[in-house]
Amino acid sequence: MRSHLSLALLALIAVSVLPAGAAVMHGHTWEATYVAAFTPSFGASRVPYSGTMNLKFNQGVVSGTYVSDSVRPDPLRGRRVPVSGNSSQGRVTLIFQSPANFTIRGTIAGDGTISGSGSIRGSSYNMLAKVKSSP
Repeated sequence: MRSHLSLALLALIAVSVLPAGAAVMHGHTWEATYVAAFTPSFGASRVPYSGTMNLKFNQGVVSGTYVSDSVRPDPLRGRRVPVSGNSSQGRVTLIFQSPANFTIRGTIAGDGTISGSGSIRGSSYNMLAKVKSSP
């Protein structure tokens, strides 16, 4: 009996400490603040554009905002940009709306890390976003 109780307790602990991305991939509601960086896919490597994303995942639908905070001149110039999209089976699409108007397609890892690529104003960029915090 005691071993069954121990196994049940371990299972409960394992479920409660699942990585954030696991909740996202299974379609549950989950929120996180991300630190995101955009680097050119080709050409000279420079300091990436960077910013903070606040995203909410709700049954595969993504919504939130992105605010640029780059140390170099950024096309978004510190603006708050609405973000929408979807996630399913480890894949994610993020649509950065007006005035940015670009889409990032990629993957979301078990720890919530998002990586992908897209075109910003005619140039190809890779994006990497790591979870900064989650409520």
